[in-house]
Amino acid sequence: MRAATGQAERLELLDALRGFALLGILLANMLYWSGWIMMTEEQRIAFSGQDAFTWQYRFHHFFVDGKFYTLFSLLFGAGFSLQLARLNGRGLAGMHIYKRRVLVLLAIGLVHSWLIWDGDILTLYALLGLVLPLFCDWRDRNLVIAAALLIFVIPPLGMALFSWAGWAPQDQIFSFGMALAESLGVDTSPDKSLEWMRRSDFTGWLAWVLSGTPISWALRLESWRIPKVLGIMLLGIVVGRRLAAGTLFDDRKLLLNVLVAGLAIGLPASAAYALIPDLDQQDWPSLLGTVPMALAYAAGFALAWPKARALLRHFSPVGRMALTNYLTHSLIGLIFFYGIGFGLAGTMQPATFYAVSLLIFACQVVFSRWWLARHEQGPAEALWRSATYGGLPTAAKAAAS
Repeated sequence: MRAATGQAERLELLDALRGFALLGILLANMLYWSGWIMMTEEQRIAFSGQDAFTWQYRFHHFFVDGKFYTLFSLLFGAGFSLQLARLNGRGLAGMHIYKRRVLVLLAIGLVHSWLIWDGDILTLYALLGLVLPLFCDWRDRNLVIAAALLIFVIPPLGMALFSWAGWAPQDQIFSFGMALAESLGVDTSPDKSLEWMRRSDFTGWLAWVLSGTPISWALRLESWRIPKVLGIMLLGIVVGRRLAAGTLFDDRKLLLNVLVAGLAIGLPASAAYALIPDLDQQDWPSLLGTVPMALAYAAGFALAWPKARALLRHFSPVGRMALTNYLTHSLIGLIFFYGIGFGLAGTMQPATFYAVSLLIFACQVVFSRWWLARHEQGPAEALWRSATYGGLPTAAKAAAS
């Protein structure tokens, strides 16, 4: 019989899983920074050829789209549960410290969204993080039911209801963002998006950052991502409770059941999502298959850990510095791809920008390992911690370490 997984190994596995999720988020975001998503379909085919266009679409829709932000959201919910268990177990005002921590994350997210990367996920996570305390006393069964409703039921019903009522709030937000850009003299035609992204003048960049955040939120509303992410975080609370009790990673029967069920639902739905042209996250294959596939990723990773730890543990340093590395992705995207930087957007075919993504991540593995050998945590994590505990008594800071 295999010995129970120790606390240190559980934490290393959790960090590795977070690092794995971060790699997937980088692969997804690279579509934007590379300029690929800013091109029309005709422009992409003319640039790379039909074969490259087709395999990129299928690869992204089958393996990547939505799966890794789902995994990241699950880990955020688990982190919420673990933080409260740890802080309350040490006699601290756990909820008070947690809310301070989330408000600091909100501030970081707002700066990140408006100045660096309008596709920021930190702001959404922080806002939903302020809602999570409402669920902290719920039983696991009720959390799972609520999560299922938020992920699988509310989005399609909401879309149908809004369509029937002829109400599309995202359209007003999208129009507001476009109007901001046009007021600064930008041509917002779809076939001009790449040209706009590559503008090197301050006005073009200002129009981009001012319009990008409202447009990003309009897309989240259109895809009903907000209730889905909240539902995933509720599942994360259940996961966090099992992690705190030390009963998750050793329950291989449960992990195997999640893997099999996730693949049984996720594989056919993801195949449909990949093979049917012109589908988005609000279409049924994505709504049905994304979360089960992501849960299968997580369960498969945990099941593989005992025998593949020597390989998978390379994700751990990146996961320990997840905030630093996530923000670094955005800085790299801004500096190398936007017109105010080196202007590389629109110069790379899919095989190239995916290879660049892997190279960036490999560099982060090396850098994270080097940094953590000399420091307790990453620089952004240290800033987050300092801002969270800065006004607390010394005893509380020490106890929360």
